[in-house]
Amino acid sequence: MNPIRFCFGIALLVAASIAVAQESPSGDTTLVELLKKIDTQAMPDSYVGKNHQKWVDTRMAKLTEAQRDLHGRLWEAKRRMNPNQNVGQSFVKILHYISRGEKLGRILTGDGYGQPQYSRPFVQLQGIKPGSKTRIHGRVTNAKGDPIEGVMVTAYNEELEVSASVFTGVDGKFELNKLRKTTHQVRIRQPGKLDVRVMDVEPDSDALAVTMKPAAGEKLQMQRTAASAMSLMKWDSLRDKENFKMMCTYCHQAGTVGFRTPEQPVDWETMVRRMDGFGGLYKHTQRTIVKRLMDTYTRDAESRWPEYIPPSPPTGFAAKVKITEWDIGIPLKANVHDLEPGPPGTMYAVDMGQGAIVELDIATGQRTVFRMPPGARAPHSIEPDNDGNYWVTLCASGHMGKFDPKTTDITIWSSAEAPAKNGSYPHTLRVNPKDPEGLIWYTDAGRNSVFYIHPRTGFVKEYHLLEKNQAVAAGKGESRGLTPYGLDFAPDGSIWYSKLNANRIGRIDPKAPDGDVKEWNPPFRGPRRHHVDQDGIVWVPGFGSGVLGRFDPKTEKWTTYALPDYDNQIPYALNIDSKGIVWICGTGNDTIGRFDPKTERLIEIPMPKQVTFTREIEFDEKGNVWTCSSNGPTRHTEGGRGSLIRIELPKGEPAADEGVKLERIVLPHHQVAFVRQVPWHKSPHGELLKKIDAMPSPKGIPVNKTLDKHFKKRMASFTEKQRNRFNTLRQGMDLVDPNMENRGLSYLKILEYIHHNEK
Repeated sequence: MNPIRFCFGIALLVAASIAVAQESPSGDTTLVELLKKIDTQAMPDSYVGKNHQKWVDTRMAKLTEAQRDLHGRLWEAKRRMNPNQNVGQSFVKILHYISRGEKLGRILTGDGYGQPQYSRPFVQLQGIKPGSKTRIHGRVTNAKGDPIEGVMVTAYNEELEVSASVFTGVDGKFELNKLRKTTHQVRIRQPGKLDVRVMDVEPDSDALAVTMKPAAGEKLQMQRTAASAMSLMKWDSLRDKENFKMMCTYCHQAGTVGFRTPEQPVDWETMVRRMDGFGGLYKHTQRTIVKRLMDTYTRDAESRWPEYIPPSPPTGFAAKVKITEWDIGIPLKANVHDLEPGPPGTMYAVDMGQGAIVELDIATGQRTVFRMPPGARAPHSIEPDNDGNYWVTLCASGHMGKFDPKTTDITIWSSAEAPAKNGSYPHTLRVNPKDPEGLIWYTDAGRNSVFYIHPRTGFVKEYHLLEKNQAVAAGKGESRGLTPYGLDFAPDGSIWYSKLNANRIGRIDPKAPDGDVKEWNPPFRGPRRHHVDQDGIVWVPGFGSGVLGRFDPKTEKWTTYALPDYDNQIPYALNIDSKGIVWICGTGNDTIGRFDPKTERLIEIPMPKQVTFTREIEFDEKGNVWTCSSNGPTRHTEGGRGSLIRIELPKGEPAADEGVKLERIVLPHHQVAFVRQVPWHKSPHGELLKKIDAMPSPKGIPVNKTLDKHFKKRMASFTEKQRNRFNTLRQGMDLVDPNMENRGLSYLKILEYIHHNEK
């Protein structure tokens, strides 16, 4: 199954319906057309199957960097469109075509990036000034001629790779104005109905009359949001489900069109092992997850799904917004992680996939790209300092980068306290504009630390955070890995951070020599990217539990709000505007949510594309809401592109009854804490297990290295009775302590106890 359901500029389309544009007189062609052309070619005469790798290596060595990049893009697109085809043969044909130096069309080469240059823009996508009184308008009805409200109408400018979206009113009418004077591709979309696409629409032409029909069967199922698809997975334990949400939706939606691409069990097993290395699936989850994935996300499984019930279309406030989306980065490769408003009229974003800062001129649509210097990898978070520079965390190389927008120079600093050469995984950064020193604060997700760097001296200070069982009400939900994540400053100057996997939020007092670090466990799982409001209230997205949390530091009391379908939601980040409205990423259902703390009502605004994995929310000087989208990997995203998204809000406030009144809830215990399921004293082997658990680490055994050889040696020497005894005690330890800190060491202690005491 092709994960790319619709693409405005490049024509990567899913499943049974692939729309192919006509080749223009200039020789421009779509990706689909080119791949069809290549596919009809015979295998090269020089190719001999048994010497496949030698043939490939010889020709790849002769390609330029641009040609190799293009080959990768074409082969990836071909593989996604035809997953059951012989991919090796496609690889060879594409390589042969490119190596012959065949000319390529504009759509294929206009990807927004050129050759890398340090500290200077290396490519500019030229913008066009807006025309006057240019509009696309029309009316949307059903087969009976009745108007349809809340239909999203999107006009895409292929040349600038930008789209504008509005919703139809109660009369079914829409109007997109202030468009560029060029042809647009128009998409009419509402979940539950078949998409309508109108090509080559000229602004100021006659009104469009659009009739929409209901979607059914596979075409309806393909409209499911990630949250809806996730809800179809069957679980024996809610603990396993939450573990899956925490670890397998870490950087992408699970249940998206791309995620549902048919895979063989070995493919899922490989994927699970890789994800386990990032954070840690519980053993039971790991043992059972492949079958659950196969039972839920294969084509055969999809045919057994219940009929999809789409969400209600937007009305009122949500239906009056205007959404503009700029595609950013190389298709299938970009990873647009964070964004930040620049000087008036500009927006900055970081592209982790290509190691770059991207500057967007909002008026013209011009993108200017600045590469990180060699060795500085994966820009993740971006924030301005108090001197007008922009800082980025370089998570893959353990550096900090300072970008001067006036000179375009990029200076690289270590993110670690001296004498360390670099940090582990610098993550989210923030700067307090009221701080006279302008310190750059950031979390390090690979260490149990928060740092600051002085923007002028480069001095780095590390604050070591609390360890296990040191938080207020400690132990609730703590899992493998601590992962300091989100960060923000409070009105009193204190620094607040979150620990995603340790399930905590914490506070640092910069005035205290040691930071006076204090931490709290929230009554939900997975605190991620939080913010502090003007009253000092900490607002926290509960990524693992699908909730919105409010923490009052004065009373140390929590309030938990259940988001719609919270059990399947994965809210990534939030931010608070100047009016105190909390904006939250609807990561699992492709929305941005507006939550009013006074009314406790949530208004959800749909995003233009499926698989919109939003990672940050910011506001510009006009009060517009901005976010960025980039699933990881981007190929899961509709269109295969990262993007910057601007939401222009209507004048006035929503009606008092608009949106959904969020319920204050107390989560079931399983969603709060992974505590012992069976107390020691109630376990059949509890006293013995408690004794074994208290034993010191076995002497002479390298517990920090692989224990495979030692385990095999011991088990080989065991009698069948001893091996059965080991399995019994191991299972008993899993039961009384399912969230044990070091599972391997625990099993080793059981092994050695049996070896020495139970002959």
